[in-house]
Amino acid sequence: MLAAVALVATGCIKSIGPDVGPAGTAPTTCQGAACPDAAMLGSCDVDHDPAHDVSFSTDIMNGIFVRYKCKSCHSGGGAGKQDGKLDMASYTTLRIGGAKGGTNVILNGQPCESVIVQKVSPTPPFGLRMPRDSSTFLTTLDDLLLRDWIFEGARDN
Repeated sequence: MLAAVALVATGCIKSIGPDVGPAGTAPTTCQGAACPDAAMLGSCDVDHDPAHDVSFSTDIMNGIFVRYKCKSCHSGGGAGKQDGKLDMASYTTLRIGGAKGGTNVILNGQPCESVIVQKVSPTPPFGLRMPRDSSTFLTTLDDLLLRDWIFEGARDN
């Protein structure tokens, strides 16, 4: 609950509502010097691990998007593609955005204003929290990794 209050206080999310499913489990290893905790999610628009240069290919596309099966709905003709029209099959199609989030899906250097970060938060700005068809939501580490990638410029690296 403290992390949720911190998110509202920093402006990352506008309001708090109930979770719509179980939270992810904590990771056992971390990229940086110390494992992040949920309180770090309250720190908006900062690089939580400056020593780690986040790679879109490794950490996001073949990491987070694979672990949470994002592309099973948001790729080509997937079920989610028909609703939100967000195609996560490639960097190029992801940057085009979706029907509701438009090009605000990813705002370079502004993770907390980016719709993709808001959609994985407990209170998305519209629709359901993502990943919709998952038994777990993003772990704190994966959430921070996604935020750090966007803060670092959301590069296609």
